[in-house]
Amino acid sequence: MKNHKIVFANQKGGVGKSTLCMLFANYLAWKKQDVCIIDTDLQKTIMMQRKKDREIYDDMEEPYTVQDFDVQDPELMQQLMESASQTEGFVLFDSPGNVSEDGLVPMFTGADFIICPYEYEEKTLDSTGTFIQVINALGQTTPEMTARLFFVPNRIDVRIGTADELRMWKQTDAIFKQLGAVTPRITARASLKRINTFEISASQRDAVKGAFDFMIRRIKEA
Repeated sequence: MKNHKIVFANQKGGVGKSTLCMLFANYLAWKKQDVCIIDTDLQKTIMMQRKKDREIYDDMEEPYTVQDFDVQDPELMQQLMESASQTEGFVLFDSPGNVSEDGLVPMFTGADFIICPYEYEEKTLDSTGTFIQVINALGQTTPEMTARLFFVPNRIDVRIGTADELRMWKQTDAIFKQLGAVTPRITARASLKRINTFEISASQRDAVKGAFDFMIRRIKEA
């Protein structure tokens, strides 16, 4: 049985974590891969989107399951991770923005991959740095943690950026490459703001193809 437990996470809210999780699930479903989402984010963004989508796409079969889960209890989260390990295909977790939640320890230690979206913006990079410190500290105290990191430059507007800023972007990518794999950039597009949990448009596929194919290839090779 092929099983991949993948956590979408970052300390900083608003970097597109939940959206990226939905897009990845939609992309995998479009590629006829088995996938499900477990929404552990306190805001339940994905769960609420699915409820809304059920009314709009009432004549369509759901392409994958979305479940919500409370991360506050570490023991229950440990049980969830063990159960997820017995699930065929890709199990995606949308994690809370607050990485200090106790229940996140079993999630991160049980994950095969952690996907961390970021933008080239000072506050986002500071928060991403804090998140990496938490993950590194967890890895040092928890030997069974083997998750590999993907860093995803997300919603990047390539039309802007001074020479100094572009240099900083390259330096940022170089730092993250020392800690994990950096995917091709996902550029900012209007279509990526119009997302649902039932289907992925051609424009959306085009925007995420480089990053997602990169990750899928690495995940399947692991």
